[in-house]
Amino acid sequence: MGGGTGATAGHLKRLGRATRAGTVDLVRAESPDPDLDFQLAGNLDEEAFVERVIAEEGPFDTILCLDVLEHLVDPWRVVAQMHRCLRPGGVLIVSVPNVRHYRVSGGLLFRGRWHLEDAGICDRTHLRFFVRDTAIALTTHSGLLLEDVRTPFPERRTGLVKLFRKITFGLFDNLISVRYILRARRAD
Repeated sequence: MGGGTGATAGHLKRLGRATRAGTVDLVRAESPDPDLDFQLAGNLDEEAFVERVIAEEGPFDTILCLDVLEHLVDPWRVVAQMHRCLRPGGVLIVSVPNVRHYRVSGGLLFRGRWHLEDAGICDRTHLRFFVRDTAIALTTHSGLLLEDVRTPFPERRTGLVKLFRKITFGLFDNLISVRYILRARRAD
């Protein structure tokens, strides 16, 4: 969902991690990955469009929602729809920006504001903002079982990140993670 040109989906297929792969995005990519099996364009905020995707291409073993849910009016509905179209044991992978990151929370704490940007955590097209607990709630509210939450750290300044984590005993990891990556499974 929100797969853009399908680079991730195509790559996973080439690695043998998927036998069938496709994208669902707001606009059709002009140069989609050549290994995609399908590419559908439409608005994920439209329930009927998502139902059409499910009817035409589902059920799914794995669904990736990478940095797309924060752009939706009702991401909870979309997650519930994705839950229903997963095969038993299927997995939903969600990536959402972490609004508690120090660049955002520091600006809010010390300046009483944050600035919207053209990209990143404070992307001006984000309609929803998440911290760890709300990201988990979004991913599991429909009954999916949470298996993992990852907080990737910036690759730049690795030594500084390691020092900060050591000094703070990892208690403030959520201040340096740009996003949360969650994996949840359909239980039945």
